[in-house]
Amino acid sequence: MKYIITFCIIFLQTFHFANAQSLALEIDSIAANNDMMGGAVVVFCESEIIDAYYFGKSDYERNFDVQENTKFRIASISKTISAIAIMQLAEQGLLDLDADISTILGYDVKNPNFPITAITTRMLLSHTSTIIDGATYGSFLSSTVNDNPIPNLSELLTPAGAYYVASQFNNKVPGNYFNYANINYVILGTIVEKIASMRFDLYCLQNIFQPLALDASFNVNDLLNIDSVAVLYRKISGVWTPQADNFQGIQPEFTNLAGYIPGTNGGRFGPQGGLRCSASDLATIFMCINNPAFCSTPLLNSVSIAAMRDENWLYNGVNGNNYGGLFLSWGLGIHRITAKPGNDIVLPGSASMFGHTGEAYGLVSDAYFDTTRKVGFVFITNGVGDGYQTNTYSAFYTVEQEVFNAIEQYGNLYSCNTLNIDAEFIESNEFTIYPNPVNNVINLYAKNLANTTLLRVYSWDGKIVLETNINSPQSTIDVSHLNSGIYTLQIDARTMRFVKY
Repeated sequence: MKYIITFCIIFLQTFHFANAQSLALEIDSIAANNDMMGGAVVVFCESEIIDAYYFGKSDYERNFDVQENTKFRIASISKTISAIAIMQLAEQGLLDLDADISTILGYDVKNPNFPITAITTRMLLSHTSTIIDGATYGSFLSSTVNDNPIPNLSELLTPAGAYYVASQFNNKVPGNYFNYANINYVILGTIVEKIASMRFDLYCLQNIFQPLALDASFNVNDLLNIDSVAVLYRKISGVWTPQADNFQGIQPEFTNLAGYIPGTNGGRFGPQGGLRCSASDLATIFMCINNPAFCSTPLLNSVSIAAMRDENWLYNGVNGNNYGGLFLSWGLGIHRITAKPGNDIVLPGSASMFGHTGEAYGLVSDAYFDTTRKVGFVFITNGVGDGYQTNTYSAFYTVEQEVFNAIEQYGNLYSCNTLNIDAEFIESNEFTIYPNPVNNVINLYAKNLANTTLLRVYSWDGKIVLETNINSPQSTIDVSHLNSGIYTLQIDARTMRFVKY
C-alpha cells in the first residue's frame, strides 16, 4: 500500500507539472494570436493558489516584464472590493442596506420620475437604483479628478446641482430594473466615507488590504514601488499607445486632496474602477469572500458573504439592460453567472459562478469562483492589440473566452475537487456528480430517483455519446472511453456538465 500511495503522489505531481506547462503554452499561444501586451492568469482553489502564469510587458517603453507583483488598475472588479467595504459597515450595524440613501448623504436623492420611492444602498450594490451614467457623468468625473476643490456629489444628484440632468435617471421604478452604472459605486464610495468618517482609500487600506498584508490600494501613492504598476495600452493605428498609469517611475501628485472632506465625493478614489492590485492578491481577496474559514483575517462573516452572492436581480427579458446577454443575474457587488449558452458562460464546466469582469483604458479583467467545484481564477491583460473581438459562444470577448477555456482544460482544476466529498455534502445536494473534472469514473448521486432511470451523456455538439440505465440513487459511471472535452450528463429532468480529461 505504501508504494501505491507513493506512486499516486508522484503521478499527481507529474500531472500537475505537465498541466501547468500546458497552461503556460496555451496562454502564450492565446496572447500571440490576440496580440496581447501582457497579463496574468492565476488559478485558485478554496484555500490556495494552484497555478499562476505571467506573460508579456507591463511597460513596453521601458521593457518591463509582467511579474507576480505587477499591479494592474483592475477596472470594474474594483466594485466587488467596494461592496466588501459596504458590507463590513452593514455587518457592524452602522449601515442599513434598505434605508433611503438620502438619510445617509444628507440631501435628497430621488428619481424625478418616481419621487416618493426611496433609493437604497442595496439598489446601488445591485445596479437597480435606476441612477445611470448620464450625459454629464463624464464631465463630473473629470472635475472630480482634476478640479480643486472637488465638486460635491450633490452637484450631480440633486436638481440644483451644476451637473444634474433628469436623464441621469431611468424612467423605471427603483429597485426592479437593472442598468449597470459606474455612478452607483461612486455613491457607495461616498457612503463609506460618510459612515466611517474617513477617506474611501484609507478605509479600504486599513480594513481590507492591510489586514491581509496586501500591497494594493485605491491610491497609487500607497504602493511600495511605483514601477510595479502596469501601463494600460490600446493599439491605435498599429502603435501601442499608453492610456493610463504611464507613470514612468514617478509618483503622481494629487493636488486637490488638501482640505477634502470625507463623505462629499468618494469618487475621487475610484471605487467604481480605480483599485491597483496584483492578480495573486486579487485571488487572495476572492478566496476570502468565498470562504472566510480559509482567510487569514476574514473580511466578512459567512452571512454577509451569502448576502453578496444571493440573487438580487434576475433577467426576465424586460426588467433590465442585459448587455447582450452578459448580465443575467446580479447579487450585491457580485456578477452571478448563470452559464446560459451564448450568453454568460465562463468556465465551460461550471453551471454557476460568482465574481466580476472589468474593462477600461485597454485593460480586460475577470475574477470568478465556482462554489460547487471550489475553483476560481483571475485573468488580467493590460492591452489587446486585436481589439475586443466577439463570438457567438459567449457574450464575453473572444480573448476572455479563449483564456477561460484554457483554464478549464489545463488549469489543474482537478486538484481543487471532490475526491474526498463526505456523506453530509452528498446528502445535502439533490443531484451531484464527482469528481469534476473527471478522468475515468464519475460518481453519481441523484436523490429521489425512480427504480430504473435512463442516463444519457451528450457531447458539446448535442450528440449522445453514452446511454445507460441506472437503478440506484448512488451509481458509478465509466467514462474512460470518452475523449477529452466538455459533456452534459442528463438523468430524468436534471442535467449537469462535466469535464473529461
